[in-house]
Amino acid sequence: MSVFSNSKIETFNQCKLKYKFKYIDKVRKGITQSVEAFMGIMVHAALEKLYRDLLFEKRNTLEELIEWYNREWKKNWNDDIVIVKKEYEEENYRKMGERYIRDYYRKYEPFNDTRTIGLEMKVKIPLDSHNRYVMQGYIDRLSYAGNGVYEIHDYKTSATLPVTEYLHEDRQLPLYAIAVKKNYQDAKRVRLIWHFLAHNKEFTIEKTDKDLERLKKETIEMIDTI
Repeated sequence: MSVFSNSKIETFNQCKLKYKFKYIDKVRKGITQSVEAFMGIMVHAALEKLYRDLLFEKRNTLEELIEWYNREWKKNWNDDIVIVKKEYEEENYRKMGERYIRDYYRKYEPFNDTRTIGLEMKVKIPLDSHNRYVMQGYIDRLSYAGNGVYEIHDYKTSATLPVTEYLHEDRQLPLYAIAVKKNYQDAKRVRLIWHFLAHNKEFTIEKTDKDLERLKKETIEMIDTI
């Protein structure tokens, strides 16, 4: 059976025909990228650089990180990036991303509350004991807080601030928690942490082992349906 991802399942739930075109027929449309997606990639890259350099005992100043972000923005920007909201320009979005980075940096400096384990970390997620059902994904940042507590950090650049119900129904981070508990035998607890950068807010929840077992069964049923 093929390896699934949460985005694959979400595509199926949104539109079965879209899933068929994308994953079965492999129809390739002209590739376009929205300015929101581009900005999200650039902000993620800046935060990844921040923590990767910290692993090598190098702490970027805020201004160094902003300078890096602006260089990368300029280097990677191209005219094919789509701005749907015509009342705004590229510069508006660049400044938005810059604000997200500034707010995050000032909130979490000096970044020593936990120890970073991995960045943009690929994980395999076994859903059954025979490895017939396996998913995969990428954790933005995995950190260790001590005493058997691991943290999965996810950065969101959407302008929308979701309600609590969204966080409790989200499937992606709990699936990552399954992988963390499988890969790290000392993991007693796994915190799921969303950083909504546009609003400088952090939300944290935890799932019980019972919750995760239920999620495994539900996800297997979805894969069987697909």
